[in-house]
Amino acid sequence: MNDTKSMIKNALILFAITLVAGVLLGVVYQVTKAPIAYQEKLAQDKANQSVFAAAATFNDVAIDEAGAQQAGAAFPGVTIESVKEAVDASGAALGYVIQVSSKGYGDFITYTVGITNDGNVNGISIISIAETPGLGMNAEKVLVPQFVDKNAQQFTVVKSGQMTDSATQIEAISGATITSRAVTNGVNAAVNYFENVLKGGQS
Repeated sequence: MNDTKSMIKNALILFAITLVAGVLLGVVYQVTKAPIAYQEKLAQDKANQSVFAAAATFNDVAIDEAGAQQAGAAFPGVTIESVKEAVDASGAALGYVIQVSSKGYGDFITYTVGITNDGNVNGISIISIAETPGLGMNAEKVLVPQFVDKNAQQFTVVKSGQMTDSATQIEAISGATITSRAVTNGVNAAVNYFENVLKGGQS
C-alpha cells in the first residue's frame, strides 16, 4: 500500500513539475516572440537594402507556387521563401528581391538575391548560415562578392584556379565545395524564378 501511495505521490509531483515547466516555457515564448520577430525583420530589411541600395521600399509579391516548384525541381534543396518588388523614391520599380533557402553542408543557408528588371544580379546578402567555421562560414567573404553585378541565367561552381569565365563561373570556397554549390544553386533558382515568373513586370 505504501508503495502505491509513493508512486501516486511521485507521479503527482512529476505532473506538477511538468505543468509548471510548460507554463514557464509558454510565458518565455510569448515574451521573446515579438523581439525575435523584430530582429528577423531587421535582418531581412538589411539584406534587402544590401542587394538594392537604390530602393526606398520593398513591396511583398505573392509567390507563384508553380514557378517556385519549378525552380526547386531544377535546383534541388532550394526553396523560394519570399519575393519583394524593389521600388525607388519616385515609385519606379527597379526589380525584385528573392529570398531563398538552400541546403548547405551543415544546415539551410538563407539569403536574398537582388535581380533588376533586365535580369542583372545586383548581388546576394546572407541572412543566416551555420556552416563549418573556417570553411563554409567564409561564404560571406568569398562567395558574396562574386555575385555583384552579374548577368547570367545560370552560374556554375569551379575549383580555385580553374576559372575561365568570371561572368558565369563562381570560384568555390577552398574546402567547402558543398557550401559553394548550395549558395550558387540558390542564386540559380532565384534567376530561374525571375525568368519564368517575374520577367516583364509580372507579379
